[in-house]
Amino acid sequence: MYWILSNEFVNEDNDADLSGDVNLDLGGEISFDDGIPVTASIPKIILTLNSDSHMGEMTDHLSIDEVCGLVFSARLCELLHKVMVDNIQYFDFDIISPKDSKIYTNYKIANVVGLVDCVDKDKSDLTFYDSGTIEFIDKLVLDETKIPLELKIFRLLNRTTLPVVHQSVKDAILNAGITGCLFYKPEEYQV
Repeated sequence: MYWILSNEFVNEDNDADLSGDVNLDLGGEISFDDGIPVTASIPKIILTLNSDSHMGEMTDHLSIDEVCGLVFSARLCELLHKVMVDNIQYFDFDIISPKDSKIYTNYKIANVVGLVDCVDKDKSDLTFYDSGTIEFIDKLVLDETKIPLELKIFRLLNRTTLPVVHQSVKDAILNAGITGCLFYKPEEYQV
């Protein structure tokens, strides 16, 4: 079984809601949401928080609008390595909070490498852009026979911003007490 790893807050009232300025303009050439390897040299990426940021719980999986990609704590990165997820590139990422002069250095931007064309379009209820990518999801059904067994986390070919994780990864995250991860059954996920 596979699950959608959402970039939503688990607890909207308590989880850190961060926003600010990022020191790196990746332009159109580099993305951490496309499911393809980044081959360019990337300097340390720094987010300087603005005064509107809500410094709630700094979870292991942060949702930050200004960052095009997943933001994982060192603890979550180590767990994924331990369960032998080997198709993620990690890039240095610091968060600076001018309000309290704190610098968080234990986060990485995670680039999940791997695109899988496994959406069962006949059983799903989807709206597509003209380009063939998925615009809206009312019901998503995956054809698990099309997913390579070695991939425990990947991105959908027709919706690359949507990371999909294997049951074993979800279980490991929940059993380790990793915070900030919200999972949906694909058929219950809507956007």
